[in-house]
Amino acid sequence: MSKKKISLAVGILSMNLLLMSASVVSAAIAAIAKSFPSEPISKVQLLSTIPQFGQVLATLLFTWLTYKLTRKNIGIVAVLIVIVSGLLPAFIHSSLNIILAAMIALGFGIGLISNVGPVLLQEHFEGEERATAMGWAMGFNNIGMMAFTGIGGVLGGTNWHNLFWIYGVAVVVLIAFFTLVPQDTRISNTKNKNNAQSFTANFKNLSGLVYIILAITFVTSLALMIFMSNQSILLAGKGYGTAYTALVTAIGNVGGILTAFGLKYIRKMTKADTMAWGFVAFALSYICIVFFNNMPLHIIGNMFSGMGIVMVNATIPFELSILADHKQFPVVIAMNTLMSSIAGTIAPMILAIAHISAGVNSFMAGIILSGIMAILLLVTRLGSRVEKQHQL
Repeated sequence: MSKKKISLAVGILSMNLLLMSASVVSAAIAAIAKSFPSEPISKVQLLSTIPQFGQVLATLLFTWLTYKLTRKNIGIVAVLIVIVSGLLPAFIHSSLNIILAAMIALGFGIGLISNVGPVLLQEHFEGEERATAMGWAMGFNNIGMMAFTGIGGVLGGTNWHNLFWIYGVAVVVLIAFFTLVPQDTRISNTKNKNNAQSFTANFKNLSGLVYIILAITFVTSLALMIFMSNQSILLAGKGYGTAYTALVTAIGNVGGILTAFGLKYIRKMTKADTMAWGFVAFALSYICIVFFNNMPLHIIGNMFSGMGIVMVNATIPFELSILADHKQFPVVIAMNTLMSSIAGTIAPMILAIAHISAGVNSFMAGIILSGIMAILLLVTRLGSRVEKQHQL
């Protein structure tokens, strides 16, 4: 990849530093609750989940916005929303309702970023360069999460509303994105309902493989939520506390970062079966946590989890980008984001319906689910079929 392309990728992916930023408020829930003693704790806890509502709204509106604004301008608007909504509670922190509204707006900005980023990568990169850039995207996600959590925690150490100053970083992101990413053209949307390039036609003409990959997105999000929501419960059953879980998770996060920036070389080994091997990594992550009782293997388990997330979640948008053209892809990536959000939301309900209890049993279900997906992807050679259809 040339220096110019690397610079462009950094400009686009700088937005990804903000994708996990909504999680920073979770660390201050207890402190915020003390500031609002008359409010029910359940309402305060909404601060950590209500941004997802904004993300869903952004996803539903994203395709429409691509017909009104250029992709670069959508990115600029998204980052501006994150700046304003993220910093607002640092100035106005006497009303929980205002803070909740700010979190919805923050989720909306993050939702736009999660959709427009892959579209911009499709616009400016081809082939393995696109796959590499989409792998880097996951690395930027992890770096942003670590930075926002760490720095936000320090800022909020004396007073919880100071942690929102961390969103000032988004100003730097805005400058980098505005400077490094060239302006593109707005997608034209003809008023002729019978035109093959209209929104409806784009939706109807999607390849059947797109829907298979969307189903994989659902399973991936389900597997990820099983791991994230049950690891602390399982480790607590082994006698480990919250601090231990946070430590092995933080150190294990390095696995995802290394995989993201080394995905180009990993793909040379896994070739068209990268997603399948990603699910193998998911299975190994569960195994290391549930069957072993020492810190090194618990860290390795979290590293395998990060590897699986990158190998699957970087490959999915790449394969969708080669199955859909430039006018179809905004629709497809919005569908993918929505599918992921739905899966994350209903994951606990699915486990409850299946009568799978939290902790060990959920991890065992994760092993089986990941193993089945790996076998199916290897047997059906889905990656090869995607590449073959792209060549045709």
